[in-house]
Amino acid sequence: MRLLLTTLQRGAKLSAAGGVLAAAACDRGEAGRGGTLIIATGQDPQNLFPPTTDRTQARMVTELLFDKLADLGPALNTLGDAGFQPRLAQRWEWSRDSLAVTFHLDPRARWQDGRRVSAADVRFALAVYTDTLVGSRSGADLRPRIDSISVADSLTCTAWFRQRTPENFYNLVVTLIPLPEHLLGRTRRDSLAMSPFARSPVGNGPFRFVRWDPQQRVEIAASDSFYRGRAKLDRVIWTISPAMTSLVHQIFAGEADFLEDLPADAVAEAARNPDLRLVRRDNFNYGFLLFNLHDNERDGPHPLFAERELRRALARALDRATMVRSVFDSLGAVPRGPFVRAQWAADSTMAQLAFDRAAAARTLDSLGWRAGADGVRWRNGRPLRFTLSLSTGSKNRQRFAPLIQEQLRLAGVRVDLEVLDDNAFIARRRSRRFDAILNGLGTSPSPSGIRQCWTSSGAKENGFNDGRYENAVFDAHVDSALAAGDVGVAKAHFRAAYQVILDDAPAIFLYEPVPVAAMRRRLQTGALRGDAWWAGIPTWSMATGGRVARDSSSTRSP
Repeated sequence: MRLLLTTLQRGAKLSAAGGVLAAAACDRGEAGRGGTLIIATGQDPQNLFPPTTDRTQARMVTELLFDKLADLGPALNTLGDAGFQPRLAQRWEWSRDSLAVTFHLDPRARWQDGRRVSAADVRFALAVYTDTLVGSRSGADLRPRIDSISVADSLTCTAWFRQRTPENFYNLVVTLIPLPEHLLGRTRRDSLAMSPFARSPVGNGPFRFVRWDPQQRVEIAASDSFYRGRAKLDRVIWTISPAMTSLVHQIFAGEADFLEDLPADAVAEAARNPDLRLVRRDNFNYGFLLFNLHDNERDGPHPLFAERELRRALARALDRATMVRSVFDSLGAVPRGPFVRAQWAADSTMAQLAFDRAAAARTLDSLGWRAGADGVRWRNGRPLRFTLSLSTGSKNRQRFAPLIQEQLRLAGVRVDLEVLDDNAFIARRRSRRFDAILNGLGTSPSPSGIRQCWTSSGAKENGFNDGRYENAVFDAHVDSALAAGDVGVAKAHFRAAYQVILDDAPAIFLYEPVPVAAMRRRLQTGALRGDAWWAGIPTWSMATGGRVARDSSSTRSP
């Protein structure tokens, strides 16, 4: 495996593309200009309303339907505005005190119903994102940072920040997607996420919405009227299958053009397939075992995991390095903390709880957990036993679960595995009615997402801190890092925050994968952006013989 990947890295730069299970014949006998790209994916987007999307699959679709004010450049810089590429905003300028930035919108930009994109749409979007009735998790990040957006004229608006921070620009333009006020302004805020617009969105981006068959497929088509130029591809289709074996079959059988994350055990076979190319992508995801520190059933501390020393003992009982090798071979690493190595605030020197089964046993003994005749530890008539929930949507987590179960059995802990379908798992996680879950997070080049995922503010109802970890010292360091005007100061506070959470062990950080994408050779792409490989899809093309979707219902004009 290591030799194979070394060979891949030495070769020419490979690019990836997306694929789906569409037929290759044209329904009306007339081929399109660029063909159809088919992407095999394991999850349904669930929601296509930008403020409330919280799945990568939803991001893929919505970020091709909607344009942002500006977007990250190839360097993925998140500090200041260096390298950001104009999108809806042709240009921008800062106030002298750097507490306001004024955007000048491109007068050519149109919503796909023909209405011009206006500065009022940007102001309206901020109101929607930050309205608690909408339930936008992204809005929780915007509220403490942005005071307001004012409108000077139809193409000029100014964002006013509450304080100067290095990532103000990034947090605004990457998070806030302008929305059509003329289509949504009269809809009740608490109904927006379930409105017809959320099911069939009208965007302003390079692609227009065509259809969405839940749990089966999503289809979008190139917008001929896109103000920055028509996409080269005619259509992009995502086919959805929760089984990784099905996704792998699709890419090998030629039924899909792109699979973003090929399982480690399929890489060698894919490398021998003359119709496929492989690319090793930058990673912005990590997986972890999350403890629930709160018992939602009794509305109090969890009977097991509210105890810090117990959590630390369980962390010491797991040999994460061996598990990562077993699951990923050379295509994974043990995380350093609640971040990925590609982020600018990452710190490779963090002191973690090392694997030490004997030390774990001593701690459990000292806490009063003594082994019974069946090998399971007991205290005060209660077994050291809990349920670990996971989703069928992640093969990696399904492979980690029995390894965790066995290693904790050796420490005297009984772990019952609960494998749920994707929707049931999400409902369980969001309701926070679980003992522990195997979860994963998709991060970004910025470390700022840590606020929603791990601080006390994220433990609120619409936050991502589903284990309800709360530590005032951790929160203070995160707040200081995100408010720092100096990168060095920010890094110091992030490092202090990371150490606090590693010591508290509200989660056991298990793996940071090295994703390898597989794509058909006829697909022509540029370099894949590390945090969002789909960002370049408007420039992708098929060399020859591009697929054309057969469904006549997808031949609507913009």
